[in-house]
Amino acid sequence: MSDTPPDDLDTTAPEAHLADLGPKFLAALEARAAGRVDAALDGLLAVLRAEPRLAEPRMEIGRIYLEMGRLAEAEEEAREAIRILEAGGGWTEDVPEHIVLALAWALLGEVLKELAASDEVVFGDDPARFAELVAQSRAAFARAHEIDPSDTASLLNAKELEQDEEPEAAPEELN
Repeated sequence: MSDTPPDDLDTTAPEAHLADLGPKFLAALEARAAGRVDAALDGLLAVLRAEPRLAEPRMEIGRIYLEMGRLAEAEEEAREAIRILEAGGGWTEDVPEHIVLALAWALLGEVLKELAASDEVVFGDDPARFAELVAQSRAAFARAHEIDPSDTASLLNAKELEQDEEPEAAPEELN
């Protein structure tokens, strides 16, 4: 019996294709930094077409969508990134997994905060929607800070939103 595998057996690691995606991901980040948002988005989407289980490109896409005002899509990408990361699907080795997860939660908090402040919600027919989004945003920021206690921006955002949730005091009666 031979110790060599048959010629038709693929002996590459199941995740070896990820190595090819790293340079594509970095090129998309460089395009974004250079202000070529469309090229960055195209590059990030190409990475996800090759491997949809990556959270980091989703987070970058979510950030781009947030900046473009495409809030529903930004929320979807942030939530999917969190789902992937919480299932242990971190990709990058340059940043600790808990930091990437905290960043994903902070991104979701930002998206929900923007949604709460949108004209659609502020002037919409459902007044409870604002309170719901503020509460979800606060919880997302609080989760980000819980995961990464050094994330003071998320702590401050959570505290700010906590104040937004408190009912306003009734005005004192005039004498």
